[in-house]
Amino acid sequence: MDKFEGKSKLVFLLLPAFLVTFVVVFILLKSKGKILPGEEVHYHAGFQVYKDDKLVDFSDFRYMHIEPCSTGDHEEQPTQEEEQIEKAHLHDYIGDVVHVHREGVVWRNLFTNINYEISVDIAGYINGEKVDDALNYPINSYDSVVFFEGENRDIDKKLQAAVTKDRIVEAESRSENCGG
Repeated sequence: MDKFEGKSKLVFLLLPAFLVTFVVVFILLKSKGKILPGEEVHYHAGFQVYKDDKLVDFSDFRYMHIEPCSTGDHEEQPTQEEEQIEKAHLHDYIGDVVHVHREGVVWRNLFTNINYEISVDIAGYINGEKVDDALNYPINSYDSVVFFEGENRDIDKKLQAAVTKDRIVEAESRSENCGG
């Protein structure tokens, strides 16, 4: 019985340490997407940029994220450039609704990805409220953001014409790229 009691005590002492280690490793791997990947991130927000009193048109092809149609289910590790573009981009010649596919994305990511040089001293209004450092503000689902660069008049009138949730929902209903 002495031998059995000694082993029981050892198991009793080691089991909690094993369980804690297992839970910590599981959480770390899950947070890195290595096991049990979470829900896919995909949401939208509206935006406009007024530069010297003119609305910038981002519906041009040069601002669009064009992804080739894929037929295979391959799980290649995305490149750093692919990861960046997935943060925030535009589709389907819709120049006022941003698509977000990563967590923790800020408005600066969109302008980086569409190769639009925006002034660091812009004024930004998110859902009608002025926000300091708007380029580093997170993009949230259904937000409507208006940026002002340079000299702009009639700010309140322009804010009234901001992208609406209905417009964002309408853009969501359009098919993306390969009909998906």
